[in-house]
Amino acid sequence: MYESYLRLTANQLHARLSKRKLHPAEINKIKDDVAQMKENIRVDKITRANRRKEWTKVLAPLRYELNSAKVGRAYNGDKCPHRIEAFDAYIAVMEKLNAILSRPAKLLEKTPIQIAMAKNLPNNGEHWTDWIPERIKQPIHEAFAEIPHKAKAKRKVPFLRTVTPDLHTKAKERLLKKTQKEIQTLETRILMHPTEERTAQLAQMQAALKIIEGIEDGVFVPASWRGIALD
Repeated sequence: MYESYLRLTANQLHARLSKRKLHPAEINKIKDDVAQMKENIRVDKITRANRRKEWTKVLAPLRYELNSAKVGRAYNGDKCPHRIEAFDAYIAVMEKLNAILSRPAKLLEKTPIQIAMAKNLPNNGEHWTDWIPERIKQPIHEAFAEIPHKAKAKRKVPFLRTVTPDLHTKAKERLLKKTQKEIQTLETRILMHPTEERTAQLAQMQAALKIIEGIEDGVFVPASWRGIALD
């Protein structure tokens, strides 16, 4: 109804409405309505941008691994049919998942975590491998394990929790800062009111921090230190 007013500044809108000789109460109502429409649009843009980032965290590593598998499949110097079958099965699973996830990633109505939680997926679907059931992973793992190994050649392992280099760097820096801040906050609380529970949690966080610092390039980085395996 007021779409033509959305590009106007507050002063421009006031001048436009004043020319229409409307009642002051009507002018104020239109101003409020337009302001609310602008706010809704602003919030929607932020929400969609955040959702797009979350989908990128899932889809970028999937597509990176998919392309890597296609390159690996094309390199088949010994023409091993079992090797081709293993790669074809792996590629088919990733292509199907990519097709399934591409639609909600385009619509941006929900985050991947929201969908994953509704499906009760492990790790809230943080990594694309969480979206693949074990019953599908297992035969593909077995197929790759049966490929004859060549000396000095690196054996392909499917469904590794790896990410693209840029996502890894950003996620690791973000997790380090977040964990360090949480440690500082907890240390302050312990000084003010020490408890065994807080002291034990601090030890866990410090142990997790050391593990986070040592995460190798390309390895998936969880969103919280609680996602770090301390065993």
